[in-house]
Amino acid sequence: MPSSPKVVRYLIGGLVIGAFWYINRGRPAWEEALRTVVVFGVLMALLKARLRSKSVDVHLVPLIASKAALVLVAAVVQECVKGSVDNAALFVAIGLGLAVMLLGPVGDGHYFTRRVAPGSADSARAFQ
Repeated sequence: MPSSPKVVRYLIGGLVIGAFWYINRGRPAWEEALRTVVVFGVLMALLKARLRSKSVDVHLVPLIASKAALVLVAAVVQECVKGSVDNAALFVAIGLGLAVMLLGPVGDGHYFTRRVAPGSADSARAFQ
């Protein structure tokens, strides 16, 4: 089971990305998806700079690629259900937020890793 800080991190991330998707609901889905990925990428680059001093590596490529895939799916779903569901953007925003909350902790080890100082007990255990 994921640790509590990870769950909170992805809960907040899911709420933010879902809210951002819904706020941009008046735009075409492809534009909404592109805007969401660009803003997410900028925020993750800022987070990477901040976490560098805390010995945490942020792997931007898998992190942004996985979010881009989720957002692409969200855009396709929104286009498919737009005519048949009132306020399709709300349903897609909720689904996107839930996907980030539920799938984020699964891939967390691919997105964030802690750097180990050479010669420490942790680095010695890593090579055994």
